[in-house]
Amino acid sequence: MKREAKPVREVTGFRRQSFSLHHERQIPPKLVVLGASAVDITSSADGIAGTSPGLVNLAQTTTPGTISLTVGGVARNIAEAAHRVLSSESADGSSATTLVTPIGDDGFSRILLSEQHRLGMRSDGFLTVKGESSAVCNMLLDSSGALFGGVADMDIVQNIDESKV
Repeated sequence: MKREAKPVREVTGFRRQSFSLHHERQIPPKLVVLGASAVDITSSADGIAGTSPGLVNLAQTTTPGTISLTVGGVARNIAEAAHRVLSSESADGSSATTLVTPIGDDGFSRILLSEQHRLGMRSDGFLTVKGESSAVCNMLLDSSGALFGGVADMDIVQNIDESKV
């Protein structure tokens, strides 16, 4: 069943840009979690035959491996865990947790919203910041699974003005 797009309402209290709030539920939450949600892109390099475990030359080249895309962010992960606990305790628990998080107006925001809905979680605290990119963390793991390096673009969380939330 495809969800129809809900109207958004303009909200103030965030720095730099205007943003809109995804509005869908009227039931007050029991728990509000404030912070980052992000798309995590994890690249894992395959080992090369004849080399030590974990040893892969990743400098200035591409290498065979696998890539996964998941949702994360500390606040989002906490909100999901709370949602799972509270929704298992009662029938109305599925609306008990609200995540207040800024997201960009981009493809990554659609991934975050889609996963939120797939899990049956509220998205009325998702604040779309026009002209900004959603938070993304790109991690590169070596063939043993150890972090080799990465890039975290989390600047959107700076839009939260704590005094007005």
